[in-house]
Amino acid sequence: MSFFSSRSEGIMGVDISSTGIKLVELSRSRSGYELVSLATIPLPRDAIVENTIIDSSAVTQALIEAVNAAKTSTKNVALAVSGNAVIIKTITIPTVSEFELEAQIQYEADQHVPYDIDDVFLDFFIQGMTADDPEHMDVVLAACKREVVEDYQMVLAEAGLTAKCVDCAVFALENGAEVTEQHNLPHGGEQLLADEDADVHALINIGANMMNINVLINGQMAFVRDQFYGGQNLTEEIQKEHDISYQAAEQLKTDDFDSIHPEALERFYMGLTSELVRSLDFYSASRAEFPVRKLLLSGGCALIPNIATELEQRLGIDTAILNPFENIKIPAKKFDEQHIRRIGPMLMIPIGLAMRSFDS
Repeated sequence: MSFFSSRSEGIMGVDISSTGIKLVELSRSRSGYELVSLATIPLPRDAIVENTIIDSSAVTQALIEAVNAAKTSTKNVALAVSGNAVIIKTITIPTVSEFELEAQIQYEADQHVPYDIDDVFLDFFIQGMTADDPEHMDVVLAACKREVVEDYQMVLAEAGLTAKCVDCAVFALENGAEVTEQHNLPHGGEQLLADEDADVHALINIGANMMNINVLINGQMAFVRDQFYGGQNLTEEIQKEHDISYQAAEQLKTDDFDSIHPEALERFYMGLTSELVRSLDFYSASRAEFPVRKLLLSGGCALIPNIATELEQRLGIDTAILNPFENIKIPAKKFDEQHIRRIGPMLMIPIGLAMRSFDS
């Protein structure tokens, strides 16, 4: 799904987050995907706050640096939006002809989107016929505030780039997860099985200040949510516990993790667990017959030592780390393969975006 897209030769995935720019370009052949270009460039603190661009010049400069560092072969970009500006709902509508569908979607959007319909970009996709009711179909409706998309378009344009596709982060996450070993699920659209037989996985991308959650039942999206919580919360706990500056806390987190006071880690994990339980409870309220059986983690926080073990023990759910570079070739002459495999989990969303280049 994308709020708008146009076909072109080559698209690179660009993830613009509160802490930096992550850029990925891929190629594809019969043997699979191969990394073409990659760059990660940090942003000044507060250049982006809760997905709102505050310092556009800093973001533009970081984009230019990323493109120059990566030596990309294209100026076309797929980017992701998330947070409060994005509304995603699964609705059930009568089965109608393609001619009637657009009018039906417009009507449903007026009912379900809490913004003036002229102020949003709108898109949808049909999941399939409603279970046990062939006269109705399930449709995923997505909307994003127009001003948010246009702000991102502006900084891209100032960096000499063109937004060819604007996607939702939770869908880019699902797209990227398809190349991993752990995410070995049947593709969406299959009839849901009884609860004891169903594959129910939660994809959880934990970034600096945002979690993207996508629960899949037998490979089909069943629940999505964006939640404000992430690595910055850990940095703030370190800052408080060690009585040091934010920058020093960030450095301690990345360079000397074993020296972090256990109380800071405990408070971070308590907050993270609480947010995850809240989101999973929202999911269970409507799909209690399909309990989540596995958590698949990605994002910058997936690099925190032992995070999968911690969450598995606290939540009682099997937990693993997703790494897209398990099945993406990394040319050894061009890249530091060991480094890229190590940071792979934090690149799930830009990889999912880069894969839009190969959509039919």
